[in-house]
Amino acid sequence: MPKIVKSNKETDSLTIELTKSELVDLMDSVECMTEKEQRKLLENIPSTEEGRSRLDRYKAIKEDLKKIFDHR
Repeated sequence: MPKIVKSNKETDSLTIELTKSELVDLMDSVECMTEKEQRKLLENIPSTEEGRSRLDRYKAIKEDLKKIFDHR
């Protein structure tokens, strides 16, 4: 279970602690979200700006998590 290590209300941010398996599960979930969003965009051509920006955010999260995983 993820633990909140530090909370900063001024910057509205959290520092959390995850086990390796929790991080892998999180990465898998983001991968599924990314694939689902890509399918939605392909099925609903022309795509919306909101859909494209959501997909971009998911891809950025996916890359950030991968960097964290590779850094460990």
